[in-house]
Amino acid sequence: MKLRVGANWDISFLDAVKGTSVDALFGKLPFDVVGGARPGFVLPQVSRRDVEHYIQACHARGMEFSYLLNAPCLGNLQYSKKGYGQLVELLTWIDQSGADAVTVGMPYLIDLIRERFPRLKVKVSTTARVNTVRKALQYEDMGVEEIIIDEHINREFKTLAAIRKAVRCNVELILNNICLWQCPYNYEHVNHDGHASREGEDDYCYLQYPGYLCLYRKLMDPVELLKSPWIRPEDVAAYEELGYDHFKITERFKRTPLLLEHVRAYENRRYEGNLLDLFTLPRKGAFTPVHLEYFIKPEHVNIMKVSELGKVFDLEVRDLIHLDNNKLQGFLEHFKAKDCNQTSCAQCRYCEGVFKKVAIVNGQELKKAAQRVKDFSSKLISGEIFDIPKAHLMFRIPVIKFLLKKLVTWRFNKEQGIES
Repeated sequence: MKLRVGANWDISFLDAVKGTSVDALFGKLPFDVVGGARPGFVLPQVSRRDVEHYIQACHARGMEFSYLLNAPCLGNLQYSKKGYGQLVELLTWIDQSGADAVTVGMPYLIDLIRERFPRLKVKVSTTARVNTVRKALQYEDMGVEEIIIDEHINREFKTLAAIRKAVRCNVELILNNICLWQCPYNYEHVNHDGHASREGEDDYCYLQYPGYLCLYRKLMDPVELLKSPWIRPEDVAAYEELGYDHFKITERFKRTPLLLEHVRAYENRRYEGNLLDLFTLPRKGAFTPVHLEYFIKPEHVNIMKVSELGKVFDLEVRDLIHLDNNKLQGFLEHFKAKDCNQTSCAQCRYCEGVFKKVAIVNGQELKKAAQRVKDFSSKLISGEIFDIPKAHLMFRIPVIKFLLKKLVTWRFNKEQGIES
């Protein structure tokens, strides 16, 4: 087993996983001209020099580093002399930084890198949604070294086996994804995130509307958490039997103790406790601080209403829902024999039945948390979030803007239990 882990830029994490199954890290600048699959404001605000230093630290410990260029859209940047030059400049720096590979989300970048930066290995991101034999073969024909499989087919064993048999390149599976299974908001969400991690896109304030819809459904109907395409530590062997031995652990904004906990669980192929602890769900103190300065955009949104996000995420999902991992032994066997694409959940009811046996739910608090999410997201549809009082125009004055930033940061951190 080879584990690939998101880089939170903490060198001590590299020391802690040296000698384990972790053979590569992945990450990117919070903002660059391409963008990625996470908005820049949720990531640690590192510089190019920080990235270079981290890559050197990875190599010193025998691990590789892959730079992410996995946004699904370039905004047609590549169709201008200036934009093309910006792409080449970024790729030149990535190449010179010592990065071993790049993880991309679109064929154009594969061809550009193959032509001009042949030293770099190319990995296909999950944002490319490789989920059939034909699609995998077409990407392999482009000359990629590795394909990260669409996580939404993690329980489609016949398809996974066929893909692994068909291609010669490495294939990788994401272990701890908690997206809604076959999420209708996914394409929109990833595309939004890509633009919200691109340099120069300042004409809006990104508020992750698809993310609220996703979280709301999980809170209102928590069996959706059981349907998500994650892989239990105990079930990794089932995928190894198909020929998969490269696995990915997310996220890039987890604090080191939590990231280490996840690595150890999959390294040991065993986890005792609430399965939800292995996933990216609201949890106080678990993630690196949000770059709140991003939201100080009084020309676009009502900042005080935006600051209510602190209340929206003032919850611990793990305290509201407990999935006993030990009781999920054998859960995966159902999916080896059944094709979920050929029936509806309303007809099957397998996950609903398992959920009743393994879950402990605080229904009353869950509904309250869901309502807070719903109330905030509705402001994006009604336009209330854009109701900017004339007094807000004063916030453009540098000193007042600075004080406002301090106020919003304090208010958000207070709700999240973060020390200022």
